[in-house]
Amino acid sequence: MPVMWHSGGLIVTDKPIVRVQQVDQTHEWFQEALAQLLQQTPYQQITVSALANRAGLSRRTFYRHYVSIDQLLEELLGAEVAQLFKAIQKAHPKHFQEVVYAYFDYWQARLSFLQSLAVNRLLPRLLTVLTQATNDSLLARMFPQTEPYIYAFAAGGIWNLMVAWLQAGAVDAPAVMAQKARLVAKHLVAIM
Repeated sequence: MPVMWHSGGLIVTDKPIVRVQQVDQTHEWFQEALAQLLQQTPYQQITVSALANRAGLSRRTFYRHYVSIDQLLEELLGAEVAQLFKAIQKAHPKHFQEVVYAYFDYWQARLSFLQSLAVNRLLPRLLTVLTQATNDSLLARMFPQTEPYIYAFAAGGIWNLMVAWLQAGAVDAPAVMAQKARLVAKHLVAIM
């Protein structure tokens, strides 16, 4: 714990820990505000004032933490990807089909957010964040380290399944999407 000196001697304080918690809470509030606004307002029309208002904070607070709304968006996407990986890891998948199930199960629960990204043409930004974060993910460890192309092919396949799923109205359940991934793999083996 952090230590301070006081005229009466040594005191232990939680001040830095409390400050970190406050910063984290502020970031969460801004992320939630952006996620909500994306469902109502085109991304290019979202203002710092609207974000601050929605978060219950000030513009000044926004600029203490962020340079731009784009920086906040990157942070929000990073947080979503981190939660996605936690959900996949929590599922303890042993096979690729189980990874696909966990992936779609996560996004089905966050469908309105995912759709707001699609409407705002922000899916490529999510893909960039996802790609950067996947090197240490469970999915990357399921494939031989000596064969990075296998992993890249599988990760791209899941992504493209998700995009097609969104374009089709996201009506198929995670179990159906996992089965479709299995059928794709069988088809690829058959035509090789």
